[in-house]
Amino acid sequence: MPSIKDVAAKAGVGIATVSRVINQSGYVSQETKERIEKVIQELGFKPNEIARSMTQQKNHIVAFILPNTKHFFFGELLYEIESALFEKNYKLMVCNSSERIEKELAYIEMLKTNRVDSMILLTNNDIEHLLDKKYRIISFDRIFDGIPCVASDNGAGGKLAALHLIERGAKKFMFIGDDQQGANTYVKTEVSKRRIAFIETLKSHGYHDIVEIEYPLGNYIEIPEEVQKQVLLHQDVDGIFCISDAVAARVIKTLEASGKHVPTDVKVIGYDGGRSFLNLGKTITSIDQQPHLSARVIVNIIEHYYKNTSIEPLNITPVKLIVGETT
Repeated sequence: MPSIKDVAAKAGVGIATVSRVINQSGYVSQETKERIEKVIQELGFKPNEIARSMTQQKNHIVAFILPNTKHFFFGELLYEIESALFEKNYKLMVCNSSERIEKELAYIEMLKTNRVDSMILLTNNDIEHLLDKKYRIISFDRIFDGIPCVASDNGAGGKLAALHLIERGAKKFMFIGDDQQGANTYVKTEVSKRRIAFIETLKSHGYHDIVEIEYPLGNYIEIPEEVQKQVLLHQDVDGIFCISDAVAARVIKTLEASGKHVPTDVKVIGYDGGRSFLNLGKTITSIDQQPHLSARVIVNIIEHYYKNTSIEPLNITPVKLIVGETT
C-alpha cells in the first residue's frame, strides 16, 4: 500500500503539507492542494484513520443510545441521523439499551475510552447524576442540566391535536400516555408538553371535563390490557389524543373490536407521523415530528462541539399535522 511518503515524493512536497491536506488543517495553496489530491487518487492512498483520529482528537464515530429499535419513530430518527452524519463523514454506532440503565452506562463508557467521540442519548431512566457532562453528549427529548437537548415542538403538537379534534366536532376528550410524561413524573422531558398543551388548549375553548389515562411505561409499543378496558369505560368520549401512533393503533383496534367505529363514533389522533401500522386498515391522523429536521440539528450540534463554539441548550424543531382516516 502506498504511504504518505510516496504521496509527498510524487507531488513534490513535504510530508507535513500532505498531512495538512488530508486533515484539512493549516494553509495549503489551492494549486498544491489539487496536485496532492490528484496524486492521492492516482496512487490509491488511504489515510490511516487511527492515526488521523489521534491527530485530530476525534474518530468520527457517534454512538446513538436508544431504548427500543422496534419503535417505528425511533427507527425513522435513527435512519435520518445516520444519513445526515454520513454526509459529514461521520459513522454511527447503534446501541439498543432495551431501557436498561446498566446497558446505557456500559455504552456511555465508550465516550470515556475514546471508542466514540460523541453520543446521542434517548432515555427515560434516572441517569443524570451518572453523566459526566465534560463529554460530547446530546440528549433527545430529555432535559439534562448542562447537556444540549433536541426535541420536536411537543407543545405545538398537543395544541394542533386539540384544535383538530374540536374542528372535527368532538365534544368529550381523552388523553392516553405513559407515566413518564404524566403529571407526577420525576423525568424532565419535552414530551410531557404534548399532554399539557392538549389539555390547556381544550380548557381555553371551554372543555374542562377531560379524561386522562396514564399507564406504566413498558416497551413503547404495547399498552396494558387494563388501559384498553379504561378506554371502553368512557362511552361518551368521542375525541382521543394518544402519546404515540403505536398507542393510537392499539386504541383504535380496541374501540372497533367493541363495536365502535373510528372516526364516525370516536376520532383518534396519534403522534409520530402516521406512517406506521399500515395493517390497521386506515391511516392514522397524527402529529408528524419530522425526524429529518431533528437529525440536521443534532449533526449541527456535533459540529459545534468540535469547533468549540456556543451551543443552544434547547433546540426545538417544528411539527405538522398529518390528516389521516381516523378523524
